[in-house]
Amino acid sequence: MKYLTLLFAFAILIIYGCAPQTVQLTPTEQKQVQALQRGDDTLKNRDKKTGIIEEELAARDKTKEWSLKEIMENSPLKDVYFEFDSSTIKPYYFPKLNEIGSWMKKYRNIKIIVEGHCDERGTIEYNLALGQKRAEVVKNYLVNLGVDDASIKTISFGKEIPADSGHEEDAWAKNRRASFKIDQKG
Repeated sequence: MKYLTLLFAFAILIIYGCAPQTVQLTPTEQKQVQALQRGDDTLKNRDKKTGIIEEELAARDKTKEWSLKEIMENSPLKDVYFEFDSSTIKPYYFPKLNEIGSWMKKYRNIKIIVEGHCDERGTIEYNLALGQKRAEVVKNYLVNLGVDDASIKTISFGKEIPADSGHEEDAWAKNRRASFKIDQKG
C-alpha cells in the first residue's frame, strides 16, 4: 500500500509537470513572437547584450536628452590649427573633421559655433577677417560632409582670445585655430 501511494503521487507529479503551462508575455514580447511567426527578419538585428532591436536603439538615441557634460565628454570637438596667414585646412585635420561630421549627423539636435582665431601679428581688422575665413572654411567642410548648415554658426575673434599669451612661434601656432563650442542657445 505504501508503494502504491508513492507510485500514485509520483504519477500525479509527472502528469502535472507535463501539463501545458501558460506564460504571460508583455505587449512587446507578444509583438516579437508574432514577428517571428510571420518570418519577419528585423529581429535578426537584435543587440546581444540588451536584446533591443537596432532600430529601437537608434530611436532612443535620437530622443534622449543629453546634458552638456555628456555631450562634451563624448564629442570629437577639438581645435583645428592653421599655418601663418592661411585659412587652408591641413590634410592632417581631414580625418578629425570627418569624425566631427559623423558625430554631428548622429546628434542632429546639437548646434555648434566654430570660432576663428589668429595670432597677434597683423591688424585687428585683418585678423578678424582671417579668423572668419578660418571658421567658414571649417563650417563649409562639415556642410559638404552632410551636416545641416543651420546647425553651425561661425564667429571670428581675430587675435582677441589667444590660447597662449606668449610672443614666439610656439605660442602663435597655438593661437592660429578654429575652436568648437556647443551652442547652448540653439
